Amino acid sequence: MPHVSIKRYPLIALLLMVVVYLPLMWFVFPHARDPGNGMPARTLLALLSVSPVIAMIWVMVLRVMHSDELEQHVELMALSAATGIVAAASLVGGFLVSVQVLQFGGDVLIWVFPVLCLCYSAARWLFARRYGGMGCG
Repeated sequence: MPHVSIKRYPLIALLLMVVVYLPLMWFVFPHARDPGNGMPARTLLALLSVSPVIAMIWVMVLRVMHSDELEQHVELMALSAATGIVAAASLVGGFLVSVQVLQFGGDVLIWVFPVLCLCYSAARWLFARRYGGMGCG
């Protein structure tokens, strides 16, 4: 398995998100919403749009796997905290939608991963500070 160094990680993330993901979302994903395209074409375009995010998750996994024990501990604690926060918020939102206090469409699910990433970043920063910085300043 290739090692994802701390120096290469931001470059890989930038390439996947800016060079691949954003153009897909701007130019490809709108065609996935066009009802004139058949179901197989819309499915393929939607899955193509999510492929760089899945690749980024894999890069993150490689980064954690090749970290030392303290970094792994901090990363996994941050991921656990972020997952709990997003899961609780999703549950609250689901109950509020089910009793018709809130009205959301299914496309709100697109925001689960970005919110998870934001919560993870904040939790990682807090846990890293607790354990002596790890590049957090």
